[in-house]
Amino acid sequence: MQAELVLGYDPGGDGAHGFALCSLVGGVVERVSTRTFDTAQGVIDCIESLPTPRAIGVDTLTCWSTGSGGWRPADRWLRSRYAEVRNSVMTPNGLFGSMALNGMSVLMATRKRFPDVIIVETHPKVLYWALAGRKYTYSAMNADMDQLLCDAYPATFSTANEHEWDAALSALAALRGILGQWRSDLHELPTLPGEALVKPCGRSNYFWPDA
Repeated sequence: MQAELVLGYDPGGDGAHGFALCSLVGGVVERVSTRTFDTAQGVIDCIESLPTPRAIGVDTLTCWSTGSGGWRPADRWLRSRYAEVRNSVMTPNGLFGSMALNGMSVLMATRKRFPDVIIVETHPKVLYWALAGRKYTYSAMNADMDQLLCDAYPATFSTANEHEWDAALSALAALRGILGQWRSDLHELPTLPGEALVKPCGRSNYFWPDA
C-alpha cells in the first residue's frame, strides 16, 4: 500500500520557515519529520519535489473577509471560545509579514502544483491551548510540547525550534481532519450580513477538535 503524505508549514520569516512531513499507510502514521528552511521558496521547492500530498496544514489566513476589520467567523468563534488566549487571534486587517504573505504564497504554489490537495488553516498557539489547557511557551516547555505531539500522532520525533513545532501541529490538524477525527470546520461557520469570504487559493478547511 502506497504511503500518503500530509504536510505542515509555519511561515516564521527569514531562516525560520518550519516544515513537517507526515507519512501514513492505511490511515496509520508511519513517520513524522520536521526541518527548517531559510525562505518560503525553499519550502515550495521541497513540496514540488514530493509525490502528490493529500493535505497541507498552514498557519495563515486561507481565506479573507470583506467585512469590518477583516474579521472572519472563525476568528470571532476562537476569540469567544478561548478567552484566555483570545489576544492571539488578531484582527486580520492588522496582520502583516511572513504569516500572511509567505503562508499564502506557499499555499497558492502548492495548489497550482497539486490541484486536489486539501488545504487546512491552523492556529498553533490557540490550538495548543485547546489540546493542552496551557499557554504556548515553547522556549520553556519544548520537551513537554514535543511529547504532546509524539503522543498525538503517535510517532517519535523532536523539533529543533518553535517553527518546526508549529508546522508539526499544523500537519496534525490536517491529519485529524482528513481522517474524520476532528469533524468541526470553522470555515463552515456562517458569515454576518454585509460580509463575505474571499478564497484566493480555493476551498480550504479549518479543522478543529470537536467542542
